[in-house]
Amino acid sequence: MERFGQYVVRFRKTISLLWLILLIVLGYFAVQLPDQLKGNGFTRDGEFQQVERILEQEFKQDPHQIIVLFEGNDEVIEQEMIRHVTAFRTIEGVGQVVGSEENPEALKDGKGYVSVGIPDIEPSWVKAVQDKLDPQEGSTIRLTGEPLIVDDLNTASKNDLVRAELIGVPAAMLVLLVVFGTPLAAVLPLIMGLVTFIFGAGTLYFIAGQQELSIFVLNAVAMISLALGIDFSLLYVNRFREERTAGRSITAAAEVSVATAGRSILFSGICVFVGLAGLLVIDVDVFQAVAIGTLVSVLGAVISAVTLLPALLALLGSGLEKGRIFKADSEQGEVRWRKLARFVMKRPVAITLFSLLLLLPCLIPLRDLELNIPQASALPEDYESRLAFEAWEKTFGDDGTDAVVLLKADFQTEQGLEQLEALTTRLEADEGVRGVVSASSLAEANGLEVTQVAATEQGKQQLASLIAFENGIARVNVNLTGDPGDKASQEWVREIREQGYQVGGPAAFNQEIYDEIYSKMPLALGLVLLATFIILLFAFRSILIPIKAILMNLLSLGATFGLLVILFESGWVFPAETIGILTPVFIFSLVFGLSMDYEVFLVSRMEEYYEETGDNDIATEMGLAKTSKIITSAALIMIVVTGAFAFTGVSPIKQLGVGIALAIFIDATIIRMFLVPALMKLFGHWNWWWPGGRTKRKIKVH
Repeated sequence: MERFGQYVVRFRKTISLLWLILLIVLGYFAVQLPDQLKGNGFTRDGEFQQVERILEQEFKQDPHQIIVLFEGNDEVIEQEMIRHVTAFRTIEGVGQVVGSEENPEALKDGKGYVSVGIPDIEPSWVKAVQDKLDPQEGSTIRLTGEPLIVDDLNTASKNDLVRAELIGVPAAMLVLLVVFGTPLAAVLPLIMGLVTFIFGAGTLYFIAGQQELSIFVLNAVAMISLALGIDFSLLYVNRFREERTAGRSITAAAEVSVATAGRSILFSGICVFVGLAGLLVIDVDVFQAVAIGTLVSVLGAVISAVTLLPALLALLGSGLEKGRIFKADSEQGEVRWRKLARFVMKRPVAITLFSLLLLLPCLIPLRDLELNIPQASALPEDYESRLAFEAWEKTFGDDGTDAVVLLKADFQTEQGLEQLEALTTRLEADEGVRGVVSASSLAEANGLEVTQVAATEQGKQQLASLIAFENGIARVNVNLTGDPGDKASQEWVREIREQGYQVGGPAAFNQEIYDEIYSKMPLALGLVLLATFIILLFAFRSILIPIKAILMNLLSLGATFGLLVILFESGWVFPAETIGILTPVFIFSLVFGLSMDYEVFLVSRMEEYYEETGDNDIATEMGLAKTSKIITSAALIMIVVTGAFAFTGVSPIKQLGVGIALAIFIDATIIRMFLVPALMKLFGHWNWWWPGGRTKRKIKVH
């Protein structure tokens, strides 16, 4: 890294100019990224999608629906529904329009709904339906359904990002001013956070043109960009100022910063990259989209930190100390941290037990953790699409199709139709089933056998919505007793699939998503832990330090998840709700990498002192004294930036922000201040044991 640092400093003007041009270009596309994000990302090409394609091809089922909810007097809204069905059918390209005449269950208790089938979730379809609305006196009309919910989630996510930045960025600026004392030194980390965000968002614009990216990508990219941009800059600027205080010139200080802080950033970036790359193992679009988005941001953070930042420091270094607002007390701060380190190392066993007593009880609520897939309930409570969906669900939610079972047979013969009758009868007798609609049940409702109805061409036409006679496929619509997302419904889908049937519908969708995540998480976790261990192994040339780092990370993350259960599911702090299935996975991926960030910063400095002195206690004490201010400041900034999302409206984003803030707080306090020095003291020189002995680094710096 020494030679690389020399090149960066030598060509600092050229590097700065190239970055300026790149940011102008990427910034143009970054502002357009939100319009390219679509859907909540909970899709995967599994059996559910296969069934959906069959339903579209054989039964002309539309892939998406807009729900038009009518409320008022039954007689009034029935006429309104009939009139609007006719109007909706005039929309060019619209699919099936189903009202009370086609579905008698669509009208009851002063509410009715018309479903309008559309080929995709483009906002233009919503506008086309809205243009046809003509409510009369005595009735009200509201729209909901996937197209509106997804569009509102996108809008709410953008609003939340702005709201969080208005809270978090000024708070971060205040912390940076207190830490560095001068305007330029304080604003530089924020600039690097912005640079990282522009790099990530601008690059993702082009990726969004090749594959669909979830609407949750924007907030995830903003979080990781600010986190890494600020973290890396804090480490760099602090090291640069230390070298200047030690008497080095501006260019020499910049070069040494690249050789020391740059090396730490490189390994930190790799750790964060590995943690996020684990998401790619999970074959669900939202995880892969967020993984791609955040990985691009990590790449931008590392590249800008080892090129642009040292170039700027070499150019602007003399201005870092100008306009001081807060008095620097670095020496007194180091003395306080050294005192804390000595206090902890004098009582390593007691401090370790105390730390574990704080963290281990937080693991107990994990047994009550319940996860959900974000839908309308993820929206702020005052959004019209959510209110309309909840009203529709309350009245009609129990009447819908939770699962679609496909039966393949020759329905031109009695044998095939008898198979359909047998399947219908068996499903109707199932304790987990509330109701069944099939060609057999439809015929039975009219007092006939399905074989009688199918014996004539007219009868076959009547059954065409349930049997594709030419291709030998019948659909059986099943209404389950439980919610399509609960464990019982998922188990029901698994059992039917084990019997050889293809199953689609909401229950199958939920079952596939949950199974994919739960089945792949051990693999993702294992790969992340193994890769992180190997990276830290060679970064520190130590066996024990990587093991301790990983175990402490897992402990702090487990405690975080337990606290999230208390905060959200109990209803004591936030309105009671289950945890979004995105939340724990994203928190693990983001925080695991960020925590390793702090671990690398801290232990790298300890390693420098250990190589110079050979004394583990001095290395621990000085490493803590030299880095704790920066690590604590970085953590505090992360807490205010991500914690600001606690005041947002989209529940998965709120949970994600609160969870990251909690995890960083635990890591920066209990883990870094107490557990790390206590365990370093307990293990002594074994911390630095390496097969074949250690070799000193070429560069020795303080």
